[in-house]
Amino acid sequence: MDDDSASADNQAVRELDRSWNEVYLRNDRSAFAEILADDFRVNFSDGRTGGKADLMRPTPEGATVVFSEAGMQMFTPTALTWGRVRISHPDRVVDQRYVRVYSKRENRWQAVFVIVFPIGAAA
Repeated sequence: MDDDSASADNQAVRELDRSWNEVYLRNDRSAFAEILADDFRVNFSDGRTGGKADLMRPTPEGATVVFSEAGMQMFTPTALTWGRVRISHPDRVVDQRYVRVYSKRENRWQAVFVIVFPIGAAA
């Protein structure tokens, strides 16, 4: 892979990851239709598993979302991103870490998997 191609892949994944975060910040899940592959899978922090339709449901109104501790590693045609998200609901705060997996298929990057881990009160 040449440097230009690697740079374009890196930029494409960073943009997808920013778009994913924006979905939560705007509480508008419509962008997930393009970000998530049709065979996307999720492992939630409470142990449930699901697919694309499960992430299309909006966050309850009144919640604020803050992302931090972001990172990324390319393994073309796969990329990993990770970070921390804090969701402040009117009645509770949820702290989580996540790892997102992106895959390049037919010259297009999409998210194929995410796993979310709860962060305990001591973290």
